[in-house]
This record gives sequence, C-alpha cells and structure tokens, in this order.
Amino acid sequence: MDNQLTVIPPRPEVRQHNALINSSFVLNTLEWRAFTAILSRIHPDDEEFKEYFIPAPELVGDETGGSAYSQIKSLAKRLLNRTLYVELLGPKGERVSKPDYEYISFITKARYMRQRGGLFVKVNPDFVPYLLQLTQRGNFTKSLTAELKSLNSSHSFKIYWLLSEYRTFGARTFTVEDLRFRLGIRPEEYTDRFNNFKAKVLDKAQEELADTDLRFEMELLRVGKAVKQIRFTFNAGPLVLEPSATKLPFAVAKPATAMEPWAMSLLAMGVAEAGCEVIRRHLVEGQYPVDYLDYVVEVLQRPRKAKIRKPADYAYKCITGKLLLEEFRRSQEVLPAPAVKPVRKSVVKPVAVAPAETIYQLEEVREMYETPGPFAKQADRAPTFEQHIERIYLSQGFVLDVREGQQVLILRH
Repeated sequence: MDNQLTVIPPRPEVRQHNALINSSFVLNTLEWRAFTAILSRIHPDDEEFKEYFIPAPELVGDETGGSAYSQIKSLAKRLLNRTLYVELLGPKGERVSKPDYEYISFITKARYMRQRGGLFVKVNPDFVPYLLQLTQRGNFTKSLTAELKSLNSSHSFKIYWLLSEYRTFGARTFTVEDLRFRLGIRPEEYTDRFNNFKAKVLDKAQEELADTDLRFEMELLRVGKAVKQIRFTFNAGPLVLEPSATKLPFAVAKPATAMEPWAMSLLAMGVAEAGCEVIRRHLVEGQYPVDYLDYVVEVLQRPRKAKIRKPADYAYKCITGKLLLEEFRRSQEVLPAPAVKPVRKSVVKPVAVAPAETIYQLEEVREMYETPGPFAKQADRAPTFEQHIERIYLSQGFVLDVREGQQVLILRH
C-alpha cells in the first residue's frame, strides 16, 4: 500500500460546511493540524474522500527521530477514537433552525507510516456533506491554510473559524453559554470565575489571531456584574474564490425589478447587499419566516424616546440574531375571542383604506449614508448621496415628497 499511495499536495485554502464550524467539539493542537492538513487536500470538485498522506513536518514541524514518531503514532490512535458532536443537516444538506446533534467518528483508519515519514488517514464518509462539493451548496466558509498554520492553541483554531464565517460583516456576538458549547468546553471547566475562561481561552486566542487576517477586539456585554455576551469585532477582507470554483447559488445579484419587498426595505434602511444575501440564505434554510423581516422593520419604525443611531446595524442584528423572533411568534398567536352578545344587524358604510406607505426622512437617510455601520460597508455605497438615493430608493419605487415641512422618501405599497 505504501508504494501505491498517491501523495496529494496541500492547497492554499480550506473549506468546511458552516454546520461543522458551529458544531460542538474540541481537538488538541496536533489534531487540529491534522484536521487542517486533511481539509487542504480536498479539492472543490472531489465527489468522494481519497486516502490522505500527511508528511510529519506538517504536524510536528522540525522535530525528527523518536520524538516525532511517538507523537504521530499517538496522534493516529487518538484520531481513530475521536468523535465529533456534529450539527445534523436538513434533507437537502441545509442547516435547520433547531438542529439535532450526533456523535460521529471522524477517521475510519489511521496509522504512522514510518518509512515514508508521515500519517496515513481515511475520513468517515458520513462527513461527505460537510466537506465535499461545497461550491455547489453555498453554505460554507473558506480560510487560508497559511493563516491556520500559525495557531497553537486548540480553542484558537475554532474561534478563527467561527469568526471567519462572519468576515464579511466584521462582527459576531455569542452568549457565553453558546460560545462554550461551540468550543466543546465541558460544563465543569472554567466555572469558578469568568476571568479564568477569558484568560485561558479568549485572551490566548486574541493573542494568536493578532498575527492572522482575523485580528479581533472583544467587548464583554454584562447584565449587572455578570458577563452574558461576548461581541467580537474585526476587520477582515473577503477571500476570493479560486477560478475553478463554481459560483454560489446565492451570490447571483438580483435585478432591481426582481428584488423582494423585504430586501428593498432593508437596502433602503442601509443594510448592505451582502447582508441581504445572508438573510436570503436564512429564509431558504427556514430559520425564520419572511413575515419576521416585516415585523423587525415595523418595530424599528415605531416612535421611541431614544433614536437608533445605526438602523442598518440594528435591523441586521435583530434579524440574523433572531433577537425579536420570540416576540414575533407571540404576536402571531391568535387569542380566543371573548363571548359577545348578539346585536342587531346594521348597515355599515365601507370606509376607504389609505394605501400602506414606507416613509424615511431625507435627513435621516443622509445621516445613514454618511455614517455607515459595519454592516453597510463603504464599498456598497454609491460615490455621491444623490447617486445613492437614485440607486437604493428611486429605482425601487420611492418618490420624493414633503410632509410637515420636511423632505421625505415615500414608497406606497
């Protein structure tokens, strides 16, 4: 077998399904290196897993002799026994809103090939939907192999992937419980003080990722004195697909005449086109109904004491973070009608109903244009405010008008 094994060189990029990125499992540093090395040998067009040989230097660096042999032999045994707690996919390979999880063995065969100086592995075919043909499914994240090679902490690898999934938007927020789950941290770990979790997991990842393309800052969001959420912000440019990659089904720009009403409303509010693509993907996956988007927009338009400084950011976070989803569901519940006494029939004159309107004050639109948030990138804006009005509003059916002495943009439904 040693002589017949075809050596597949590593590729400059690695990919995995977003469901696998968000699954709950932990690997040690050596296992993460093997995991990355396997992914780097999978081509976007592969339809089945091959037998993969990983040279020892990719795993243990410059170490040679007995030390390298001992580490890789031990690694082969651990990989064979390693199970990942994986988020299960829908019938078409899509993510679902309330997924089930299952323990799945990642490797079916592993051994140290001493004469060739490396590790031989075979991947469990159950991972085909998570690692193969991802260019056609579109629900995946890619990263550069070189960036991952500089990481040494186990949790740094996973945090890198979790942030890379959101690199287009420059921010991602987790509850503490959710992040612990995705990192595969046991319930009894770091339970005495949050500072221990921060120092040994978050701070260490921040230090290591500072040398990658996903350098991040953290904001600890508290309720009282307790940290409940962690907001990561970062400035990472999008990664360009290789020329051989198939176009994603959700990356095709829609002409203005085919734009959905909810997308028109969000674009008018200042949400970037890339943000609308993520929301469109969530709708296809059934993570929330389209009526939920209208509900969020309606909530933002309600009178309030404090003005929302960046409506685009707020809308995007409310929708994709499902912050108002439970409130929306409660609003859809039909309450039993109270019993009423019968009344005499009377003639009711029909009342004309005014057409529904979406109204934005021109000054607020200008403020959103001049001070975009992280979800309304500069690259998505027109060069001038007038061109922005034409592209986002007038071309979608809005008209300029004056209401109560102020210029407004009106869309009549």
